[in-house]
Amino acid sequence: MKKSLILLLFAASTLFAQTNSEPVITAIDGYAARVNNRIITYGDIRESIAPVIQQLLQRYQGEELVQQLQQLHIQGRETLIEEALIQEEAKSQELALPPKVIDDEVESIIRDRFDGDRALFNRALAERRMTLEEWREEITDRLVMQVYYSQEVLRKVRIPDEAVRAEYDRVREKELAIPFRVKYRFILINKGATKEEQAVKRKQVEDILQKLRDGADFAALAEKVSEGDTSLSPWRDPADVKEILRPALQNTPAGGISELIEDNNVFYIVNVESRQEEGTVPFEEVRDPIKQNLAAQERERLHDKLIERLTARHYIERY
Repeated sequence: MKKSLILLLFAASTLFAQTNSEPVITAIDGYAARVNNRIITYGDIRESIAPVIQQLLQRYQGEELVQQLQQLHIQGRETLIEEALIQEEAKSQELALPPKVIDDEVESIIRDRFDGDRALFNRALAERRMTLEEWREEITDRLVMQVYYSQEVLRKVRIPDEAVRAEYDRVREKELAIPFRVKYRFILINKGATKEEQAVKRKQVEDILQKLRDGADFAALAEKVSEGDTSLSPWRDPADVKEILRPALQNTPAGGISELIEDNNVFYIVNVESRQEEGTVPFEEVRDPIKQNLAAQERERLHDKLIERLTARHYIERY
């Protein structure tokens, strides 16, 4: 829920969270919590968790759905309590924004959420039983809260290059390992039942091998002569392949052709089309994702510390 809160803090306003033509109506039907004198209602919680409820309805049913909804309701309440704590602290510090910043935000919401249609906007306010000044005050509180939260959390996130490299070294063996894998085709020729048939088949497969060494296209020739599957395999670990083929898969270079492989009843010729050598993902390829992950962890840590301080400083009551 902390990630959800961070997103909530930087949303323009939850007042008109749905479509332009269908503003959300918050039901004021009882107190769920209080932070100082700031009230959180059950309607506030329902509005904040409404998008997630639709996902739960699609994924769960019966008793499991009931449990998921109860848990979501508690998470929604705690998120709104954290938001209220930040709003109260920002208010206590008497942070202020220039009127033009508020005006620009108001105009931006009317333009983006209502296509600039002030009649539609005013109708949404009426349905919410809210005056323009009351809504403007809500917008002001949210912007001030964003400024305070940015100062206390977002701007303090610093991830040095040394920390990124250390995290890479920590996870590369288990999480960033590249296994040895190959893509391959083979030609399969059955040996035959009698000595005469076996002699013919051996001559046939030796001729095929020579043609391949002389430059014949493996896939095309396989289609003509192979008595087994000729398709290109997906990436495979040789350990998952028939044992008789493993040495060829491990030792044949990419684009190369194996020696003749003789099993009990068949001959094989293997073409290794591609090899992925064992190793680890290079640091340069994962540096940015690792840094982003560390930054998210640091934001969460700073957020927790902030909420811990504010919880000790302000009055909270849950109903």
